[in-house]
Amino acid sequence: MARKTKEEAELTRQRLIDTAQRLFWEKGVSRTSLADIAQAAGVTRGAIYWHFTDKIALFNAMCERIIPRFDELDAKLSRAGSPERAVRCLWQHSQDVLRCFAEHPDMRCVIGILNLRCEFVGEMANVLIMDRSFMTEKFDRLEKIFARADQEGDLLPGLTARQAAHIYHSMARGLIDIWLLHPERIDLSAEADTWFLPFFRGTFRLDSWLPDSSCP
Repeated sequence: MARKTKEEAELTRQRLIDTAQRLFWEKGVSRTSLADIAQAAGVTRGAIYWHFTDKIALFNAMCERIIPRFDELDAKLSRAGSPERAVRCLWQHSQDVLRCFAEHPDMRCVIGILNLRCEFVGEMANVLIMDRSFMTEKFDRLEKIFARADQEGDLLPGLTARQAAHIYHSMARGLIDIWLLHPERIDLSAEADTWFLPFFRGTFRLDSWLPDSSCP
C-alpha cells in the first residue's frame, strides 16, 4: 500500500506540473496563481504545497523535466574524440534541434513559456539568473565547437568563433520563437534541413559542410 501511495503521489506531482505548464502558456506565468493550478488540476492548494514550496519551485520543476533533452543534444554535438569535423556536427545539430522542438510538445511549451510568457521581475527575478546561467553554459559549449571548426580551417575569414556562435544561437532562437507564435509559417520538422542553409553558406567553406554525412 505504501508503494502505491508513493506512486499516486508522483502521479499527482506530474499532473500539477502538466497543469502549470498549460496554464503558464495560456495565461502567462505572472497571471497564473497556485489557486488556478489547483483548480485546473482538481486538487487543493494544500496538495500543491505538499509537493512544492511555492510557484517558483513548481516552475523550476517544469523546466527541469526538459533538461535531459538539451543534455542529449549537447552530448551528441560535443562528443569527445569524434572523428567527424566540427562543422558537419554543427550541420547535423542544427537539424536535430529544430526537429526536437517539433517532435516534443513539452520542450517547445517550456521554452515558449521562458521566451514569450515570462516577466523576469519580482518573484521571477531569480529564475532569470538561473536561466542566464543555463544559457551561458550552453553557449560556452557551442562556442567551443565553432572554435574547433575554426581550428580545422572551416570558418570563413572575417568571423570569430564567438561571433559565429552568437549568430547561430540568435537564428535558432528566432526560428523557434516565430514558429511558436506562428506555427503555420514554418514547418520545423519537414524543413529543418533548409532553414540554416544561408547561415552555413555565409559562415563556412562550402566543401566542409555539404550535407553528405552526419555525426556518428
